[in-house]
Amino acid sequence: MSATMTHTNNATNTAGFPPAPPEAHQRAGVLGQKRSVVMNGSRLDTEHDGKQWWIVKVSPAPFVMSPAN
Repeated sequence: MSATMTHTNNATNTAGFPPAPPEAHQRAGVLGQKRSVVMNGSRLDTEHDGKQWWIVKVSPAPFVMSPAN
């Protein structure tokens, strides 16, 4: 019985999932860049200082109702 097996250290491939596309990977922040992230019902407004992201404001995220089936 012959089988072809690809040996890899990538746990994602081992789990049966293809690797993430390049646009899914984190990009470096730029000084003064701002972004907003919604997490656990809160909106986190963050700003980059050239080295790391800082949370500048936390507010409740707007409630979005999913459409009924």
